[in-house]
Amino acid sequence: MTAQQSIHTGTLGTLGGEALLKVENLILGYGEGAEEKRIIENLSLEVGYSEFVSIVGPSGVGKTTLLRGLSGLLKPKSGLLDIHGEPINGPHPDIGVVFQDYSSTLMPWMTSRENVAFPLQGQGKGKAERNKLADEALEKVGLGGQGDKFPWEMSGGMQQRVSIARALAYNAQILLMDEPFASVDAQTRFDLEDLVIQLREKLGVTIMLVTHDVDEAIYLADKVIVIANKPATVVDVIETGFGSNRDQVTTKADPRFQDARARILTRLRK
Repeated sequence: MTAQQSIHTGTLGTLGGEALLKVENLILGYGEGAEEKRIIENLSLEVGYSEFVSIVGPSGVGKTTLLRGLSGLLKPKSGLLDIHGEPINGPHPDIGVVFQDYSSTLMPWMTSRENVAFPLQGQGKGKAERNKLADEALEKVGLGGQGDKFPWEMSGGMQQRVSIARALAYNAQILLMDEPFASVDAQTRFDLEDLVIQLREKLGVTIMLVTHDVDEAIYLADKVIVIANKPATVVDVIETGFGSNRDQVTTKADPRFQDARARILTRLRK
């Protein structure tokens, strides 16, 4: 392996430029006093504009809890959490979330257009504008012309595309994804991974993915943050160096991919 092909240790700062999302000494948990259970402890990181960051860790380490904290759905016990310099005190209009269980987040009695448009009511937009934004978002995820279909008429992969479209319709700057492809078959998973890469390139959106799938974390991200231990904290940071040109076959055969994979698995097994 040449020096140019080697992965290298990253930092918890941005890969370049201004930080969009900043986390400092974040503590997340449940309960109070003697009943308090800490899940995340003293976690710090920065994510820049248009960066793709994967957070990988073993099952049960607290990845979903971390995502809930980053999205404003769970109030931190302590620490700093802000987006473009403003504190995150609850669900934020610049943060969209895509959950793993798409089947429970889509309303079966609503069409795909209605599912995407429904949350936009909270922004005070009229019906015509909501439907326009929904159709545009569906087009971005490859579902143009599918707005009249109901979730039960769609495959699992198509339903997850609707979930992604719903997050995009907000025009959010950050897309948080909680193991979004865990419930689909392998080929659909590869297609959705490539879709997300394309969306980042076309829209310039910042994406943070939490997953226990090491290969997925490496393939998608510019930087992989490894969390472990209980309470969980950062134990390693790796910059992949793949750039925007990625392929399911050639990228995963790259020596840097294999090197990163071995390093992360070693970390997780300690």
